Amino acid sequence: MTVHFAPAPSATERLEAALRRLTERHAFTRVDAAFEPPAGTAVLLLSDDPQRSPEALDVIVVLPEALRALGRPLSACVADAEASAVLARRFGVTRLPAVVAFRDGAWLGAFSGILDWAPFVTELARLLDAPPGRPPIFVASAEARP
Repeated sequence: MTVHFAPAPSATERLEAALRRLTERHAFTRVDAAFEPPAGTAVLLLSDDPQRSPEALDVIVVLPEALRALGRPLSACVADAEASAVLARRFGVTRLPAVVAFRDGAWLGAFSGILDWAPFVTELARLLDAPPGRPPIFVASAEARP
């Protein structure tokens, strides 16, 4: 008897499956590099290739639960790794994955990476309560990559 195992999914396939779950199970809206923040309060998840940023998959799992714990009405959006790289520069994010918050189209702030549960929820609440501001200016260098 010969046993054949399917190859393990690639990092890109794992990311795509996770993004699909966000849209199907948690009603996130998939956006591209032309993203414009919707009216009201919104969060945008900027994803990354799990090969570069293994925590990218962790944030995809934790963010919907943290939003549910906060219980606030808002729009939740997510961009794939390619669109996220473009949007990161636009919104002053220097490290992916990241969560960016908006209110009525105005930037409220962002944080990068995964945190323990309580600090993640606290930081998310802080972002959603922040006054509107302007994203930091991203200055590219040979070593910089959002």
